[in-house]
Amino acid sequence: MSSMSPRNISNAPATPRILSKSRAARIAVALITAAAFFGAVQLRAQDRQDAENTPDKRLRSATESFREVMHEPDKGIPRDLFDKSRCIAIIPGVKKAAFIVGGKYGRGFVSCRRGGTGRFGSPAAIRIEGGSYGLQIGGSSTDVFLLVMNEGGMHKLLEDKFTIGGEGEAAAGPVGRDASANTDVLLHAEILSWSRSRGLFAGLSLEGSTLRPDNGEDEKLYGEKVTNQQILQGDYKTPAGARPLVAELNRYRNAGGHEHEDVGASLTTHGRVTLSNVHFETGKAELTSDSEGALTQAADALKAHPDWKIRVEGYTDNRGSKDGNLKLSSDRADAVMNWLGDHGVDKSRLTAKGYGDAHPVASNASESGRAKNRRVVLVRDNS
Repeated sequence: MSSMSPRNISNAPATPRILSKSRAARIAVALITAAAFFGAVQLRAQDRQDAENTPDKRLRSATESFREVMHEPDKGIPRDLFDKSRCIAIIPGVKKAAFIVGGKYGRGFVSCRRGGTGRFGSPAAIRIEGGSYGLQIGGSSTDVFLLVMNEGGMHKLLEDKFTIGGEGEAAAGPVGRDASANTDVLLHAEILSWSRSRGLFAGLSLEGSTLRPDNGEDEKLYGEKVTNQQILQGDYKTPAGARPLVAELNRYRNAGGHEHEDVGASLTTHGRVTLSNVHFETGKAELTSDSEGALTQAADALKAHPDWKIRVEGYTDNRGSKDGNLKLSSDRADAVMNWLGDHGVDKSRLTAKGYGDAHPVASNASESGRAKNRRVVLVRDNS
């Protein structure tokens, strides 16, 4: 048997090494597993970072995000849709980490309108989680906004876990002041969603993402174990850290199809204006957080007319004693006067007086009439 010479060996053609299908599959699985691990590590790191933040920091971020969006009516959430919504969820800084396999994660807050008034109430904490697949590398941080448009969407929001589904359930929201809200998708969608990243604002599809209550955040915020359903459907007092967010939401609300009073115009034309969007804790003179929007508008109007002297008048319904009503109305008038003074209105221009149940503007025989009689009025003092 002849042997091959070194020359013959060096000149022999190389035989390509071909991976078996099973080995190629194992390598592919290993790569995908490594990518999934990489994405999970990034999201867990973000989870640890979020845990170090306080609810107050996230509330401030949510307030700033909403304010910036609503200050650009031509590029933001259409006002007619906002006015029709039942609840709004704001999730600032949703993280998306991806290397072949991606994931979404964020923490934020949801606030719902209180029955009959159209006012937004105390916020509850929520989390958003979801996965995405495809050839994608990198990470991003995006503010997410959700409008819950009807009862169906609100019921889902109150569930322990809700996975967003198809168009009949959720849809990417339109953008801008003149965006049409009459398409079939918008008319029937339970939830509309938007995203904002690097100054760009657009409708967003969140199909497959999961929303769930953030119970640990609620406990930190309210100082006790409480469910999102109790917060959103109950009458929980708004924590101090959440008051700016609730006030900002109520600055833009349209309750019953009526905008906030134009304080400056009413005082100019009629010499008086009723602050119907200013409210107090029941039986007390403590202003509720959702009053700050109307009070801010009043303060801005008074600062724009520094020559005006204003009398703040307080009134009650006829429930309770005459003396008790007189004191309560005086205390409430003082509370409004002091709020205005603490927010830039020269206190030397302001006086306050309570009138108890005198001068009713509606019948005290019904609850709706009594509600109208419980009021605070600003009056231009021309003396």
